[in-house]
Amino acid sequence: MIIFLSWLACSQPTELDAQARAPSAIENAECEVCGMLVGEQPAPRGQVVYRNGHHAFTCSLEGLHALVSVRSPLGKPVGVYVEALPERFDWTQSSVEPHPWVAADEAFFLAGAKRSQVMGFPLLSFSEQPAARQAADSLGTQPHQWGQLLKLSSLRSLGAK
Repeated sequence: MIIFLSWLACSQPTELDAQARAPSAIENAECEVCGMLVGEQPAPRGQVVYRNGHHAFTCSLEGLHALVSVRSPLGKPVGVYVEALPERFDWTQSSVEPHPWVAADEAFFLAGAKRSQVMGFPLLSFSEQPAARQAADSLGTQPHQWGQLLKLSSLRSLGAK
């Protein structure tokens, strides 16, 4: 009985504190989907935090969508984050500068931007709805929320201009 209780206690996932659930800097992370160095890929990029504290990075938002759309041996994520682009972001440029992380379910996403040197289907992510609407107006598209994207089997169904 004692052995069983010890096993049970050790096998239960522990709740991560807020700092462990928070996004971390990319540094030398490799993409969980393709293996490339995430910091060498243009923003926006993604990050998943699992209940054991593992931070998984992706070099594209399409990669992030793919990563969270499949069951992981690490369990359900406790945090999903995207880089928030600045309000006046020039999506025709490919910058590898880091940007602030925002919870994916609080971000606004845009498809339709033609971008070169970007891994995966090009999506833009913003933390503020006015910035997303301004970019959407210039692209002739509509902002989407993370929950809407998760319902899609492929982001490519959003289409690109």
